[in-house]
Amino acid sequence: MSNRQNAYTEVYTILQDLEENEYNKIPLEVIKALKNNKNDNYIYELDEEQELKEQPMLAETKAILFNIFRDYLATPEQKQKVIQMQNEEREKLELKKKQKYSNNVFTNKPKLNNQSIENIEAKQQKEQQSNLQQINDQQIKQKQENDKNYVQETRITTYKQNIFQKIINKIKQWLGR
Repeated sequence: MSNRQNAYTEVYTILQDLEENEYNKIPLEVIKALKNNKNDNYIYELDEEQELKEQPMLAETKAILFNIFRDYLATPEQKQKVIQMQNEEREKLELKKKQKYSNNVFTNKPKLNNQSIENIEAKQQKEQQSNLQQINDQQIKQKQENDKNYVQETRITTYKQNIFQKIINKIKQWLGR
């Protein structure tokens, strides 16, 4: 079984030891989720002589209990302090990450002077112009091909009437006047 299921067992056991008014503050769905997902083969017993913080428990159990306390059992002042403490801890972790991963990547690169920057910009501009010219040439070729196809498709075709058709048309003209 996983540590998570064992942690659910520990949390469920600890919550069963709460006073009734504290226990009722926790939503029934949370209690049911813990009960349904706990490891029934794992036995966790609380030592009545020790305080809760001195009880042996998994790190996952401490995290779950912390969240349950913050979300359901803490007073508004306690909740605010906990949230502030978590934010400060996140900021410390972010600062450590920045220090760890900065590695002065940019300081190890050779410095560029104005002339080399201008050379790079000029090179980039030439590449852009070249790319635009290629695109423009492709568009012109495509337009020329489309025009050729259009001219070929719109040629006028003339139909020659046979002698019988001409006679019938002449008769129609005389009668129609």
